[in-house]
Amino acid sequence: MSSRCVVVIGHVDHGKTALVRALTGMETDRLPEERARGLSIVPGFAHKQYAGGVIDFIDAPGHEDFVGAMVAGASGADAALLVIAAPEGIAAQTLEHLQIANLLGVEVVAVAVTKCDVPEPATLEATLRDLRATLGQTAAKDAPLFACATLRGDGLAELAAALDALLARPARFAAEGAATLPIDRAFSVAGRGTVVTGTLLGGAMAVGQRAVVQPSGVSVILRGVQSRGTAREVAQPSARVAANLRGIPVAQIPRGAVLTLRDGRAASTCVEVDITALAPLKHMERVRILFGTLSAIATLRLLGGGTLGAGHRGFAQLRFDKPVFGFAGQRAVLRRLSPVGTVAGAVLLDPQAQAWTGSGKTREAVLEAARAGAPKNIAHALCAELRGTAPLSQIARLARQDTPELRRILGTTVQEIAADLIAFTKDIDTSARDIQHALAQYHSDNPLHIDAPRAVLARLRWSQAMISHCIDALIHARLIRRSGSGLRLTAHDPRDHLAPAHAARLQALERAAADGGLQPVPPPTDPLDKDLTALLHDDGVLMTLHNVALDQTLVLHRDALTRAAEILRVAFPVPHLFTTSQARSTLKTSRRIIVPVLEYFDRQGLTQRDADARQMTTLPVSDKAQNC
Repeated sequence: MSSRCVVVIGHVDHGKTALVRALTGMETDRLPEERARGLSIVPGFAHKQYAGGVIDFIDAPGHEDFVGAMVAGASGADAALLVIAAPEGIAAQTLEHLQIANLLGVEVVAVAVTKCDVPEPATLEATLRDLRATLGQTAAKDAPLFACATLRGDGLAELAAALDALLARPARFAAEGAATLPIDRAFSVAGRGTVVTGTLLGGAMAVGQRAVVQPSGVSVILRGVQSRGTAREVAQPSARVAANLRGIPVAQIPRGAVLTLRDGRAASTCVEVDITALAPLKHMERVRILFGTLSAIATLRLLGGGTLGAGHRGFAQLRFDKPVFGFAGQRAVLRRLSPVGTVAGAVLLDPQAQAWTGSGKTREAVLEAARAGAPKNIAHALCAELRGTAPLSQIARLARQDTPELRRILGTTVQEIAADLIAFTKDIDTSARDIQHALAQYHSDNPLHIDAPRAVLARLRWSQAMISHCIDALIHARLIRRSGSGLRLTAHDPRDHLAPAHAARLQALERAAADGGLQPVPPPTDPLDKDLTALLHDDGVLMTLHNVALDQTLVLHRDALTRAAEILRVAFPVPHLFTTSQARSTLKTSRRIIVPVLEYFDRQGLTQRDADARQMTTLPVSDKAQNC
């Protein structure tokens, strides 16, 4: 069954509540204070079955003191019914309500001129002409006007027919992501517990589903769902809904809370918006923000700072003192704190934004793309901002798409290089070429260096995630290789650049290390010796051992280790056991050296340890020796 939600707006005392009563037979002023004062304080609710389905009416308070309640009622509406009393004509709140409806993207589908039985016929005709002329300069210029007399029933049938036609139009929020219920009331029912009400946006909501109350993030179960006083297994969007929740007390549901199905969205203290100013706005100004059922104070940070003039459009961040929850595409109203008044409208672009640093100019292209709503452009802009990679979930949020659909749209132009992280294929190819070029340049500048330090790649314009992905791909393709803590092109061999003097020095360093036996090779201090010693390490001539207990590193010639293993094998033939002290005495060395040597033998499988003793194995040293 089709359903739509219509908010009834207009100045206080212009007959909104009486009109809704005449259309539906229901009373919307239910609070004793409302009946005593003769005006609506909170939104009232009624519904009516028409030929095309059901319309839920939200009777919005008309007094200027309750603009927040009016916004809460209008935020989830598919359309608005503007009410103007014929004797009073267009008043202050008529214009402000009309302005707010326009800022919220709520179309005025009909104008009901009430109390038309009060003026004389000639006066009424002139009043209606004036109203048409004035409304012609507003967002309600295309709305049909109906002259109504609530008590006599004049114009009600024609108005009802216009409202019935609304049911054939698409729901305003039907495609806005997961089921979302901005909560306008929360109360307890004896024997059932917590109940919340609101206008359901997005998708359907069913009994038994798990949902989340935001901004607290509390997980709940939908025990029951009602719409228009009737229990339902499934509640459809654009309808007034009451949900019975298990898992949260009423005290934990603040004003502005939202019930939503799990979809990865979260509350945030920073929201990016596309803003249209009705009055000049200043950077860092404190303003009141109204969207959904939320009313909160935020600091307005304009992109680029300065002032946004009346009639101008720009990007801004709203910084809240506490987390708030909204969805991309949601409309908001900004009101000045003093003097109180509506000063701007906004569309939420990124409800989970990161606070800008500096001027935030690098964000402008992303926001431009989000404003236009083109997913590929958003992905391009976000990847450019984040140095080549971007979270798929963030693109989906900005593009107002679910992840599977976004993957389909982006197609083969992107690759998912890590969980929730994409990059454009052309950028991956460019990054890989940049890495190879950077390594080639380093090798050219330092031909005797075996590898290039990772810091060389830090100068590239790509993100660390992009660089890591490309490094793995280049290694898999055998175009580069890891070497120690650095990287090198596979084709690079420092030995190709050794001059005769370098080769002679390399031989001298190797002989000195070999002649030293188990005496550790001292660290080289000369730059050339450092490069040549690195070559000996790379060739496996020099072995690096670690004394973990003493936090020391020892460098020994591999032949010295081979000789040491052979001496121990002769001194302690299998299956004889020996202690560390016995090995130290046999090899005539110190405990500082024998401990890492024996631990090295253990790792290579040359010895087997049994508690505090060891025995040699029969494996040849040459089969196992390698750097550790």
